[in-house]
Parts: sequence; structure tokens; C-alpha cells
Amino acid sequence: MKSVTVALVLTLSWVQLCVAGPRDLSVQKPPNIQVFEAPDQVPLNEILAYLPEGRILAVASGLSKSLKGVPWTLESAVTPTLRRALAGTETQRLVPIIVGLAPGVSLDQAGEVLEAGGGTVIWRTDSGTVARIGLLVPIQALGTTVGALEAFDGLVVFVDVQPGARLQNARSAPLCQGGDFVQTPLFNHGLLGQDQIIGLMDTGIDADSCFFADPDHGLPALNNSVGTDIDPGHRKILAVDFWWTEDWPQPGAPDWDSQGHGTHTAGSAAGDADFWGTFEGNDGMAPAAQLVIQDGGYEVDDCADLPGLGCPVRPLEPMLAQAWAQGARIHSNSWGDAEESWPLNRYTEPTADIDRFVWEHPQMVVVAAAGNAGWRGDDTVISPSTGKNVVSVGALGSVDFSPLCPADFSSRGWTHDGRIKPDVMAPGSGVMSAENDFFVGVPNCGVRAGSGTSMATPTVAGLAALVRQYFMEGWFVFGRRDVERGFEPSAALVKAVLVASAVDLTTLGCSSIDSIPSRDQGWGLVQLDRALWFEGENRRMSIIDRLDHFDSEVESVGVVVDVDQTADLKVVLSWTDAPSTSTADTNLVNDLDLEVQGPDGMFRGNVMAEGLSVAGGQADRLNNIEVVILPEVTSGQWTIRVRPHTISAAPQGFALVILGGEGVTVVPEPRKPGGGRSG
Repeated sequence: MKSVTVALVLTLSWVQLCVAGPRDLSVQKPPNIQVFEAPDQVPLNEILAYLPEGRILAVASGLSKSLKGVPWTLESAVTPTLRRALAGTETQRLVPIIVGLAPGVSLDQAGEVLEAGGGTVIWRTDSGTVARIGLLVPIQALGTTVGALEAFDGLVVFVDVQPGARLQNARSAPLCQGGDFVQTPLFNHGLLGQDQIIGLMDTGIDADSCFFADPDHGLPALNNSVGTDIDPGHRKILAVDFWWTEDWPQPGAPDWDSQGHGTHTAGSAAGDADFWGTFEGNDGMAPAAQLVIQDGGYEVDDCADLPGLGCPVRPLEPMLAQAWAQGARIHSNSWGDAEESWPLNRYTEPTADIDRFVWEHPQMVVVAAAGNAGWRGDDTVISPSTGKNVVSVGALGSVDFSPLCPADFSSRGWTHDGRIKPDVMAPGSGVMSAENDFFVGVPNCGVRAGSGTSMATPTVAGLAALVRQYFMEGWFVFGRRDVERGFEPSAALVKAVLVASAVDLTTLGCSSIDSIPSRDQGWGLVQLDRALWFEGENRRMSIIDRLDHFDSEVESVGVVVDVDQTADLKVVLSWTDAPSTSTADTNLVNDLDLEVQGPDGMFRGNVMAEGLSVAGGQADRLNNIEVVILPEVTSGQWTIRVRPHTISAAPQGFALVILGGEGVTVVPEPRKPGGGRSG
């Protein structure tokens, strides 16, 4: 490969490096010169690097032209959303702002400068790659506050608007398992979420509700926002972490959940009343799973509903890290940007926090509400469900009426850069789940109805627990429990199964929306029985799950599919992508392509019409989920190939799910050593 060496003499500043051609850049450090790596990958052909004063050697492989260094100014750091606010087109009285600063900048000094400009610093942190300050700024002082950052010109990575967090099952379980309101095939095979732990950030939990209480252990372990103690013997709640300082260190009887939202969502995910370990009435989707509850408090104001998360929202990596340390491998978030914020479909810094955490912890499945702003029309999906590594969940309207369609309130896609969101749908209207009596110390067993994508989100989190259990207990090999063959699936595989199981709502009679993938429904309604199979059934699911495989764009991975009779074929490719930034126009960093070729032609991922794949077309350059759906494919040999188009952050893993009927045989190529699981 051709290499080009470029000598750059720069002042102490962030620099945007523009690369002509596919990006493969390393920054080499001459003696006695310190080099800071970029805070995150900037997609396409741009790299953001922090280069101190002096001679820096930038070596780029495979490029036909040299690199150009463009100083990163304060103007570069201000996002379009903030520009709109500066132009005076917004009316919010207090604007929540988040500022990212280069290494070496004093947070105290920057805070003083920002407050002198008219803002009020709410929080500051030097955790993560860049230091960050969150502040509230009166709309009339916005210009002077941002202008004050001129004192740090060249050292400001980003300045963005970041709204605070707003809050966003009896019939859900059979609908999302077997596709009707009766059958629960996963429960029938004993898959109820055993040995799975779900974390939830919400308003808290009524710990002595019959859906969660354990008379033998009393109340669960308690922590503040950094503690990680658990009670492993508690049958349901391993810990409650209080994130709002007013509820800690001595939470009173009403402080465990002063709103009721958290109790309801926790019940939808894993509530289990009466006969423990079995599904009864209004139990959750994974009644045998355990919970880690992160209590964000509750306060009604003009900025946020969850004061424990702050306004602007604090960095989210500590939230996920705490739940991870307590054993959670699924995290449910029934909250997001306030629906009155502008615009709603952005890739924000909290979104990047989640993408970064999942990139670094590839088994963590993060589920988030798409939002309740569907009444505003298209492009209303909210952060952080706009994340690439997030399962974004939309809500169905009432399941008591036919046909099943998205709820009017359920936020619609796309994201700002055109990615498909929401990912999947679940019941979210009139969902019956655990009710809070607002007083821990008085046992209760009440239920109530709730509506919103807040209700659909924990439903999918509970379903994700069943998917994880399915793989960890080895069911995927022969359709029966075989623990010796079990493994811990990646988040990419769990997401791929959820998407593979989804059914297009237009095929169920909903004529008011477009076929998949669409703004209204993403990839459709989760119905796990369409993907997960059991012994004696005439269908199969084959999978490949590799945490780290691609180091460059050179190699590819393929499987051969032999079809000896006419059969349906559905293939889903999913990968956990490296984090992007709120300043990027396009957020995909590593780009993989799905190709399926056989007697009927060549089919590329996401090239579809009327919900089915069509031959030809251009490869998807936006999404980290790609799908091919082929009904009644012609008998013969088919090849499914995963081809890396751009690898900017290596190594890159992926998950592949192949669904086929009887007569479909999948033969994978030999796998790269040390890379994952095939089955």
C-alpha cells in the first residue's frame, strides 16, 4: 500500500484533518512531543485530532493525496442546533448547553468565563476523552456566553444544546412471542429470563410491591450514584441506586418512587407477582430476571423530569458503568430529550456516550424510547434512542383494535443523518403493569394502565433478556437446552435477532403507513417466535457472532446457503459501531455491507420495495443494521457475504442472523481465530 508522510507545523489546537480517499491514519509522535488522540471518530473522510505545537508526522496509508490540516475554531465547534438558538429562532427561556474542552483546559477557569458571560454552571466533569461542562443559559445571554468561549478558541471541541430528560403486560407477552394474544412459546419452553439482569434508569421503584418484594430479604441493597453494592440473594431487586441527592442518604417512604413511572416500567420488564418464576396475568416480559434500579428522582420543572440526570443531561457513561458493575447486561431507558426541544432527531453527546460504552462493552444491550412526539410528524425520534448502538423502540396503538398500527404519539424517524429509527415496535398503549402506592413500608399489589414509548421500551428490554438466555443456554444449536454449547451473545446479535423477528405491520393490515423499513415502524413489531426456533419445528436460525473480526477493508466473510426447495430467506447484519460526535454530519464510522447472491440475482442490504428486497441498487452508507428479505427464493446455492467498506476504528465485529425454512442449509466459511461464535 502507498504511504504518504506529511509534516505539519501547528499551534496548540484541535485540527480537522481532511483525507482524500479511504481513511487509514495514524499520528506518529516525534521525541519529546505529546500527542492527544481524537475524542471520537469523525465519520467519512475527516479526522479530528489534537496536535500540540511542533512538528507532527501524520502517516496515511493507501492515499493518493496528502493530508490538509484545518484549524478547529470555535465556529467549527458550534453545532447547527445551537446556531439556530443564537439566531433567535427559539423561545425556551433557559437553554441547556454542554461544552466540550480540549485536554489541559482548566474546568474552573472555563466555568468562571462561562458564568461571566451569563450562564450558570450545573455540572462539570473531566471523565472521558474530553472534559465537559453543563450549564443553563438565559436565552438573552446565549450570544455573550458562547462568545466568552473565544478565550479558549482552538480548545473548544463542541458546544451544543442538550435538553434535559423527559419521561416518555398481560397481552404484550403473547403478542411479542407468538404473534397472537394466547401463545407464549418461550415461556412454554422455560425461558423466563433466568440469570439475566436488567438495569433501568427511571423515577425509582415501589420495592415492596408484590411484583418485586422478597419477604425473606426485605429491602434491597442501597447505593448513591457511584456505589455498586448488590444483594445477590434478593429474588428480584439486586440494588437501588439513588441518583438524586435529595433522596439520599436516607430515602423516606415516599422517596423510592415519587412519580410511579419507574415502578410501571420495571414491572413491564421483569415484574413477577404471585407464583414466582411463572408467568401470571400482568407479569413482565422476563418474570424470572432480576433488576438493578437507578433512581433518577422526579421533579416537574421547565428543564427535566429526572433531576438525578441533570439538565443538561450529565455524561451517561457512569450510569452504564454502575449498572454493568452490578451485573446488568441490558439497560432500559424510558426517557429522552424533552419533546419540546429542537430539533428532536439529533445525534447528541449523551447519544455518543452510550455508543462509546457499548463499543467498549460489546455485550451491553441498551434499549431506549423513541419518544412521544409523533404528533409533530416525521423526524421526531429523540436522543438517546438516536444512537447507532441503541435499540430504539416505538409504540403500537391499542392492541384491542385491529389492525395493529403505530400509536399516533410514537415518534417517527429518520435521524438527522437519515438513519432508520425506531428500530422495532412493541405494545405501548394501555399497558397494564405494576402500580406504585407511593409508600414503601405498606405492601401492595396494584396495577394500572400506562401509555407511551416508555411502556414499549421495557417490554423490549424484557424480550432482550429472553434472547440472551436463549443463547446462553445453548438453544440455538438443536432447538433444545444445551448449556455446554451456550455463550454470551453480543449486543449486536441480540439486536439482530430482535430485528430478524420483527413483522411488517402492513402485512398485518395496517394500511396507513409505509412498508419496512419506514419512519413509522422501523423494522416492525417484535415477535420472537419468528426467529427463535425449537426442536420439532420446520424452520431454522443460523448465526455468526464475532466481537472482533475486521481490521481493514481487504477481507470479507461469507456463508453458503443451499436451498433444496422453495423457501423464504431473511438475513440480518448488525454491528456495534464506534462512537461519533454531535458535530458530525453523518454518524456511521465503520461501514459493512451485506450481500446475498444466488439464482435470483444480487441483493444488497436495505435495498427494498414494498417490504421486500429487490436486486441491484446501491449499498447503504448510513445504517449499522442491514436486512435482506427474500420470499420463496429459487432452489440452488446462495452466497451471503459481509464485506467491509470502511474500517476507521479496528477491530470491528459483527453479528449475522439467517432465517430459513426447511431445506435451507447454511455452511459458514472457516472463521478467523479468536473471533467469536458461529452456529
